[in-house]
Amino acid sequence: MKNWILLVLMLGNVNLVFAEFMPQSFTSRFEQEYISSLKGNVKRGNGTIEYRYPGQIRFETNTPSTVIFVSNGTKAWYYRAPFIEGEQGEVTETSAREGASVYIKFFDVLKKGLSNNDYYDVKDNLLTFKGKAKADLGIAQARLLFKNNSAQFSHLEVIDMTFTDGKNSKIKFTDLKTDVALPTERFNFIPPANTKKTN
Repeated sequence: MKNWILLVLMLGNVNLVFAEFMPQSFTSRFEQEYISSLKGNVKRGNGTIEYRYPGQIRFETNTPSTVIFVSNGTKAWYYRAPFIEGEQGEVTETSAREGASVYIKFFDVLKKGLSNNDYYDVKDNLLTFKGKAKADLGIAQARLLFKNNSAQFSHLEVIDMTFTDGKNSKIKFTDLKTDVALPTERFNFIPPANTKKTN
């Protein structure tokens, strides 16, 4: 009987470890490599990302252009800065559900950890998405690469995604910090003056 209780406790601890893979929040600088939707060319960009579970994200790119995407779980904003100083930028405001980016959905789902679950199967840090989750996220697979082969989110270096349309996006993280205090205002967006609102 004691051995059975010990086994249950051990299995419980294993599940706890998997559940704790994804932190409640993180920040990082990143470099991204992706396929242009217009010409199919490989493009590169960089910026910063701030995330807080669930569904809160601030994603800013500095190159090739300044773009800010913010979601607080209720509303989402997509802001494109003007190319020439003094001209108008543009912002689109939607509901968070309507404007949810693939990255919000992906990081939220990572709360399931690095074990097989209803959303994806895991083998050698390769996540293969299943049925409805695959359709909802638009992701077929995502490979996670870690420093020193340590499967801890704090050691994450690269996420290499393959989308359901066959395109790829690779994000390399630098200066990744986990469980950081992120004020609520970071996930609200007030457009700068001279910003055009679009639908």
